[in-house]
Amino acid sequence: MMKRIVQSCLAKYHIPNCYSDSLSGRRCLSCKSVSDLVHHYEQVKLGATQRKPSGPHLDPKGVFTNNELRLADMSAIGFDYDYTLAPYNQSLNETIFRRILRDLVHVRQYPAAIKDLPYNPNFLRRGTHFDINRGIFMKIDAYYRIQLDTVHKRFSPIPEEESRQYYPGARILVGRRGEVLAQNIKQIVDIFQIPQLYAWAAVLDYLDTSQALSKLQPRIVYEDIDQITYNLHVSGDLHKEITRNIDQYLAPSPRLSEMLQQFTGQHKKLFILTNSPFTFINAGMTHLVGSPDWRELFDVIICLSRKPSFFEDRFRLFRKISSDNVPTFGAVQDLRKGEIYSEGNVNLLHKLTKWDPSRILYFGDQMFADLAEPVLSKGWHTGAIISELHYEIERLNSEAYVQQMHVLQQLNYLIHNVQQHLPHPLALHYTDKWCLERKQVRHDLKCMMNEHFGSVFRTHLNPTLFYRRLSRFAEIYTSRVTNLMDYNTEHHRFLPVRTKLAHEVSYDSYESIDGDV
Repeated sequence: MMKRIVQSCLAKYHIPNCYSDSLSGRRCLSCKSVSDLVHHYEQVKLGATQRKPSGPHLDPKGVFTNNELRLADMSAIGFDYDYTLAPYNQSLNETIFRRILRDLVHVRQYPAAIKDLPYNPNFLRRGTHFDINRGIFMKIDAYYRIQLDTVHKRFSPIPEEESRQYYPGARILVGRRGEVLAQNIKQIVDIFQIPQLYAWAAVLDYLDTSQALSKLQPRIVYEDIDQITYNLHVSGDLHKEITRNIDQYLAPSPRLSEMLQQFTGQHKKLFILTNSPFTFINAGMTHLVGSPDWRELFDVIICLSRKPSFFEDRFRLFRKISSDNVPTFGAVQDLRKGEIYSEGNVNLLHKLTKWDPSRILYFGDQMFADLAEPVLSKGWHTGAIISELHYEIERLNSEAYVQQMHVLQQLNYLIHNVQQHLPHPLALHYTDKWCLERKQVRHDLKCMMNEHFGSVFRTHLNPTLFYRRLSRFAEIYTSRVTNLMDYNTEHHRFLPVRTKLAHEVSYDSYESIDGDV
């Protein structure tokens, strides 16, 4: 569009007002033409902010595709439990946060006042990186560059100059295989980590502002909280809390039962593969589908599977367990419907079920524990459940977001074309001004998603490292597993959108409204 604007200005304001650059031979606009172009841009920007949103409207319940997948080719479909079959609400995070603070006081002798620290569910997001040595949070893109306006020390943003001092070049150094070389930089890859890391930030912030208290290194506080969180999970205390108050954390899901029955009617083999204990998932599945007979919907149920070791171990055998999680003695020769099993390994699963690995589709929410190994080394197909997707798509569709995206597009085209076609000193002066305006628009777009860290899926220019891994480890992704019900689950073919490379031409019939936050 900006090329047309430039061309229209050239035509409208008569190119006699140009001179020849003796060094390059390029034709350059006079000052008058530059000022006319600036005026034209202001009119275009005004129109962009006043126009009604147009372009593609994305479905918040859509299933999105990284790699082509045909459901008819799948003979077995598996599911993780936590945050895949069971979409917990936000109140669970605050409960975990409170339990961590309580145990810090009772077990690690932290100040009693921390038990009353407030919880903000809108601060941290999955995919955020953190520095355990400094108590710093940040967002990193697919090329390991830091988005500087997302760097926070505890809850406070850090000036860009200070961030560059901590992280020279505003990037994280990695090895040949993409592993982060600095052992102090970690990523929030699991929703269960969000309240854990928020507790870390809250305690550090409290210690920073309490002059009378001795300070602890951020790493020490992190290690204390990490151990307490681990104990909370493995002790069964968290499972008992959720089971006792299941209505508080988990809403019934009639669509889940419908979806599973639909797959069964299409002769798909269904299985659960989870690290959670059976008594816990039994209570949850009974609540979700509204029937204690939910086991009849699955051909194989594997609990306490030790993922990701389940996909790596070649020797651990399956054990049959009772309904109260007690293992029985004896070798498992086959996997029977209605029975419950624990541990095992993926190769033995293939052998006992005779399922073709290339025809298995598995859904999970955790990139490394659920998705990476089965898709990269076992030949499974994978689907990711990313609950944050629904909210972000609603924001992408909002009138304010679309209008700001139009303004950003005009600025990008303007800066590019002025530098390329109008290399007049005054024009180049205006590009500096427009770059500052562009920076502000980007900041506004970021805050529409999350005022601290922006989108889970992209930085200002590139996909986030979280999305890079999502696109590598998951062939399809959606906000809830039951969104599959909106498609023909027997014959639908999920097709990826052709990605335009930097050196290619866009053939889209409409302007893209891909985010820039």
